[in-house]
Amino acid sequence: MLMRILLIALVSLSVGIVGLVVVRSMPKETGTAVAAPVPVLGSAILVAARPIAAGSLLRADDVRWQDWSSGDIPSGYYSRAANQLDAVTGSVARRNLVANEPVMQGQIVSPGERGFLAAVLTPGNRAVAVAVDAVSAASGLIWPGDRVDLILTQTFEQEDTKPTQKAVGETVLSDLRVLAIDQHLNEASSGQSDPGELKVPRTVTLEATSRQAEMISVASGLGRLALALRSVATEHEPEIALNEKVSPTWAADVSPALALQKPPAKAAAPSHSAPAGVQILRGSPRNGQ
Repeated sequence: MLMRILLIALVSLSVGIVGLVVVRSMPKETGTAVAAPVPVLGSAILVAARPIAAGSLLRADDVRWQDWSSGDIPSGYYSRAANQLDAVTGSVARRNLVANEPVMQGQIVSPGERGFLAAVLTPGNRAVAVAVDAVSAASGLIWPGDRVDLILTQTFEQEDTKPTQKAVGETVLSDLRVLAIDQHLNEASSGQSDPGELKVPRTVTLEATSRQAEMISVASGLGRLALALRSVATEHEPEIALNEKVSPTWAADVSPALALQKPPAKAAAPSHSAPAGVQILRGSPRNGQ
């Protein structure tokens, strides 16, 4: 009987020791979850996503990141670890770039850097500023890089001018590239992301040839200039040649009612009467002639 009691006690003690060892060997739970490590992006360099012509403004879809697996990235390359894609958006290519070609520092110039506007210009062209207002600049919805037509409107106030020819409008030049709005050389630099906060521009800088620059200067003194935004789908339409005759739009073409107006009556010519007599006094007698 005593032996049975001792055997049961020994078995119970063994089971308790085994259970204690198992409990202590289990991992302890903590109150907070451990965050998974953030995946590290591989090295990448900036390359041209499509052919880019010299003087073009870089847009977000003109460049892309390409993985780099050949060791350390050489100096002069734009790396994803050190640069943001937005940092090059709005820059200008100094030379032609082919698709998938790495973009090197020095091959592009950013707004605010010396020589930016000169890099934007096509070789041989000029930058000409035109004074505009909210209406003539399409309410501030024209951005650098867009292409526009330049329209001149003149009014004639002479008394003998026919009502049908009181005003005339004509497209002076077509397919001009917008280089800058006021002092903003790209859309991003203006800081106007909300259309409700758009500011009315005062000047628009256009790219033109030397001959076109002279025409714009003369047109600015003749009347009111307005910009007409061209569609992207028609930006490759042939522009108006300098020697091509532009058909003007007269006031009667816009308002046929003006054709019913009578021209102003001419003022009657002054009548020429006989000259008044002149009295010549010679001493006391008076002689009339």
